[in-house]
Amino acid sequence: MVSKESIDDALAAHVQWKKRLQEALITGKSEYEVNIVKKDDQCQFGQWLQNLSEQEKNLAEYEKIKELHAKFHNAAAEILDLALKGKTEEAQKKLEFGEGYGQISGRLVLALQAWRNKLA
Repeated sequence: MVSKESIDDALAAHVQWKKRLQEALITGKSEYEVNIVKKDDQCQFGQWLQNLSEQEKNLAEYEKIKELHAKFHNAAAEILDLALKGKTEEAQKKLEFGEGYGQISGRLVLALQAWRNKLA
């Protein structure tokens, strides 16, 4: 079920990804595997999205967030892959605001906030 709390949880979880990616850039290591990060149904939020009711999945907000969430995971996986291969500069550039990850992350956050506000 869509609730303010579930959306807040999604926002908090995705903020953590930037920290994880920055750590991978610094250390060259990660507890996460690129092929798993790339999948949008392996995280708690992705699983929650999949388990919404058919009625909730028919909402315009769902479609937009599902698409942005998948793009978010692709961008995060790309940065993680570069970081683990030692391509730190390239990974750092992609992580910056205004670049792929930053743009997608920002759009996802805005879409989640809009959905949350609509529930108020």
